[in-house]
Amino acid sequence: MLGPADILYLALVAMLIGASMLSAVFLIRQRAATATENDMLRASLAESRAEAEARTMLLTAGEERLLVYSGPGAPEILGALPGPAGAPVEEKRFLSFGDWMAADVALRLQTAITALRHDAEPFSIEIDLPHGRLIEASGKTIGGLAVVRFVALEGLRERAREAEIASADALAMIETMQNLFNAAPIPVWLRDRNGRLGWVNNAYAASVDAKEAADTLERQVEFLSEQDRLTIAARLSEQAVFSDKLSTVVAADRRNFAVVEATGPLGSAGLAIDVSETEQVRMELRQTINSQSETLDQLTTAVARFDDKTRLTYHNAAFQRLFDLTNSYLESEPDHLALLDHLRTRGILPVEKLFRSEIQDQDLAAYRATEPTETMWHLADARTLRVIATPQPQGGATWIFEDITEKLDLESQVKATVQLQRETIDYLSEAVAVFGSDGRLRLSNPSFAELFGLKPDYLLSRPRIHTLSDLASVAIRRTISSADTDGTASAVGGWPLFCQSVTAFDETRRDTETGEMILSSGRTIAFAIVPLPNGQTMLTFSDISDARQAERMLREKNEALEQANQIKNDFVQHVNYELRSPLTNIIGFSALLRSTETGPLNERQSEYLDYIAVSTSSLLTIVNDILDLATVDAGIMELDLSEVDIVSTVEHAADGIRERLEEAEVTLRIDLAKAGETFMADSHRLTQILFNLLSNAANFAPAGTAVDVVATRGPRAISFAVTDRGPGIPADQIDRVFERFESNPAGGRHSGAGLGLSIVKSFVELHRGTICIQSAPDEGTTVICDFPLDPAAPLRHDGDDQAFEDAAE
Repeated sequence: MLGPADILYLALVAMLIGASMLSAVFLIRQRAATATENDMLRASLAESRAEAEARTMLLTAGEERLLVYSGPGAPEILGALPGPAGAPVEEKRFLSFGDWMAADVALRLQTAITALRHDAEPFSIEIDLPHGRLIEASGKTIGGLAVVRFVALEGLRERAREAEIASADALAMIETMQNLFNAAPIPVWLRDRNGRLGWVNNAYAASVDAKEAADTLERQVEFLSEQDRLTIAARLSEQAVFSDKLSTVVAADRRNFAVVEATGPLGSAGLAIDVSETEQVRMELRQTINSQSETLDQLTTAVARFDDKTRLTYHNAAFQRLFDLTNSYLESEPDHLALLDHLRTRGILPVEKLFRSEIQDQDLAAYRATEPTETMWHLADARTLRVIATPQPQGGATWIFEDITEKLDLESQVKATVQLQRETIDYLSEAVAVFGSDGRLRLSNPSFAELFGLKPDYLLSRPRIHTLSDLASVAIRRTISSADTDGTASAVGGWPLFCQSVTAFDETRRDTETGEMILSSGRTIAFAIVPLPNGQTMLTFSDISDARQAERMLREKNEALEQANQIKNDFVQHVNYELRSPLTNIIGFSALLRSTETGPLNERQSEYLDYIAVSTSSLLTIVNDILDLATVDAGIMELDLSEVDIVSTVEHAADGIRERLEEAEVTLRIDLAKAGETFMADSHRLTQILFNLLSNAANFAPAGTAVDVVATRGPRAISFAVTDRGPGIPADQIDRVFERFESNPAGGRHSGAGLGLSIVKSFVELHRGTICIQSAPDEGTTVICDFPLDPAAPLRHDGDDQAFEDAAE
């Protein structure tokens, strides 16, 4: 990048070149005008002098004054000068030359008059009077007279004199400018009206590899190519000035020049400034700026640059996003205060007077500062910006706006979290201690000091973990680590285990080590060694004395319950198997008594046999149910899955309960229209499920009502719903109806063993299905059983009684 000195040097060179060009053009024009006017004046002056000599006598009577010396003494004075000439009218004052002209001119005139009178030497002296008046005093001898003529120089003489002076000044100026151009390191040239070179400087000659300027003019060596000269000539014919960048070969290297050529009375003049290095620097600067702009546009931090007049000259994309500014507004290059007012008007900055004055004073001071300044902006939308203003050497400042709202929020949350954690740890019943990688205590709560009998003031001094065992009033008697699989005490336990875990150099340790220890106070403590980041380690200690005692009690109670349950299962199985044989015999002999071969029975005997048949049938059903449940509990029951005909299965179950429904004057309604024909299930168990559901509904359905059996096929399951219009089930008892031996005869015709719904639930779950009850007091009861169409895909309830999802999903 160009430094300040380089920029100043280029500016001075450009100024020098511009002044040189203007001076050259002016001198050329002035010289031509002066030469033309000098020719005219010389001709006019010669004619005037001839006429003056021919009419000497007439002029003596005109506006001139003659001094005629004919001998010693005062001269004779003839004629008079015009009043505006500035010479005294009185003769005595007129002869006192020192009174009305400069002393040196008066002395020179007096000396010339004396030489004229004595030696007949003619003279001519021009006398400058105040206010720019000019008088010519000339002397010569006429016969024996010495005549001195005073004539006011007006008209052609005065103009001729002025032209001579201007011509001399112009020639001097031209010579000075030519010397300057010859010393300048830039090619300069003059062309005549025909486009031929009329003058070139030394730099021009050196650029075209000529020995000197005269050789260049003689050979008419051109600096620019023919095509470029034609372009310049065409432009000059239209605009009189050509200014553009052209390239040409100088010293075997093609370089770029800023060429300026202007027309004049005698032709044109031009110069060429080598801008190759400047263009290279400008190109590199542009590339650097573009690269910086692309880099800054990728930043999330807003950046804006303002010039010395506080106008916006650059911004990145994050700045536009931060304040939600439009492209048209940013392209207008607003100044700093206008931008603040715009943000305040849009409600981004607060509008309070104090805030506005404070912001403006700080911002304007940043442009005058010598070091970067930093302030905080609190926006109206609760955002907080960290604003850094960096002054630039050329004036202006670069502003960086960093949104630290999230950072402040996070810091606040972290502080609050740390404080909350500190307070939470202090109020924990568990003892907590955190050690650094150097083994020093970083954090602990009061429970830790109380657990081991340590002094809180000593813990505040951040002691090493190795010193705690000596100062603890409560000792560790036995330690059982989680790594001990046989339940025996670890070889390394207590404080040595903690010291080893805290100060170990194992950077890969990530697992939490747990264990238990028994203190000298008799308390049982569960500990955990938790690795933390940065090599820190946390030790936690929980008093589990009560839990261990309760665990022992529960284990003993559980063992007793398991033993009682085993005795119950053994008893049920034994009793069931022992009951089946007598029941079979009773049923067989009852049937035998009814046969004709045993003889006729009277009415009372027949009635008693009916009672025996009903009772034995019910007892056999109960025994079978108990055996089925025992088989399910033992996990040895297997389903015989096959394609089950839905209609025949439902009809078969309904036939077994139809007589009871007729006796209770209850109607059975079956709807299988949406069930399909078959599905995979155990036909026998499905019949038992439907029979038990119908038996339960028949028991609670009031006379004159109906029991509905509805089967519906869904995308993944088939549902069987059995509904009665009975008294319903209270909400707090619905979950109990599936328990074994749970019988609620309220509202029913008779009480059973309480195994029907329990068996239904067990058989439905064996099919990987679900069962639910919808009931309310005085609104009847509906039992819904859902069976998966795919036996390998179990169902699960999702809260909607009609919608189930595959558990595998």
